[in-house]
Amino acid sequence: MPLRQAILVEAFGGPDALRLVTEATPDLGPGMLRVAVAAIGVNRADILLRAGAYHGARPPARPGLEAAGVVVESQSATFPVGSRVVIFGHRAGLYVTEAVVGESEVAAVPESLPIETAAALPINWLTAWYCLRRLIELQPDDTLLVPAAASGVSTAAVQIARRIGAKVIAAASTAEKLAFAAQLGASVTVNYAEINLAEAIRDITDGQGVTAFLDTVGGQTFADGLKALAPFGRVAALANVTLEPSLINTRDFYPKNARIYGFQLGNLMAAGRYPEARADLEAILARVAEGTFTVPIAQAFPLEDAAAAHRRLEGRNVLGKLLLLTSSPALKARDADGAQTQP
Repeated sequence: MPLRQAILVEAFGGPDALRLVTEATPDLGPGMLRVAVAAIGVNRADILLRAGAYHGARPPARPGLEAAGVVVESQSATFPVGSRVVIFGHRAGLYVTEAVVGESEVAAVPESLPIETAAALPINWLTAWYCLRRLIELQPDDTLLVPAAASGVSTAAVQIARRIGAKVIAAASTAEKLAFAAQLGASVTVNYAEINLAEAIRDITDGQGVTAFLDTVGGQTFADGLKALAPFGRVAALANVTLEPSLINTRDFYPKNARIYGFQLGNLMAAGRYPEARADLEAILARVAEGTFTVPIAQAFPLEDAAAAHRRLEGRNVLGKLLLLTSSPALKARDADGAQTQP
């Protein structure tokens, strides 16, 4: 029986709660794939799960919502052995050297795209894509407010919005993060560590407010964004990384006839309410491969140093995506045979 390395959370806690274990790789069923994982995306949801603050998680828990690698065993006609794939919509934990997944949980990676870049895509980019294109239905004449502008979802949202033609107001807490957002296409930047966000938006928009708001933060930022919303504005609220209550005044949105959407990618996909996910991800992958979109990667860590990656992300000073890289025996064997795992 094949063995793999995996990161488990046997008891909730800090980064040191991440334990590297060796275990049997699950057997394949019909339509299943065994993927030698090369790279894994690190997300704030992984930190919340590790700490016991993620949507009813119970130990032992398995972090990891996205990864990419090479198919080494297949029960699928669509993805034969040797296929380069990115894994999305898989909820059994992807901090592993080998993953057994369904064919519906993967998309093909273009040959010109580095496998590490593909691993950094699904969670952040599908979230931004769905919220802006399918919920908010962003238009070229919109003005979009994006807080936490250097985060993974927000860096994706800035680029998607600018591609649509909307004006983007990016908010962040440091000059470095704001400069980063501006490089990606933000039209205006606001340092909300130095100025009240709602007041700044009113000044920037001559009192009109923003027509769209993507809340990636929660807490007080959600409340401030509602105050900054224009009449008939649209909001997609997708996180509360502050883990603080959002104290809002309903008068900040109901007289405006605002539309407020809640969004959580994993629950949406688990309920079968996002059948277009693979098609959307393929469209994103193609645009990244052709250079339309950029996926900044800040740093990569070995899988066994997952705790260091979590500490870095919790430090809130990351510009771009953090990855975990494996030393999968299957990938090494494939390289030794002369097969190509990187473009």
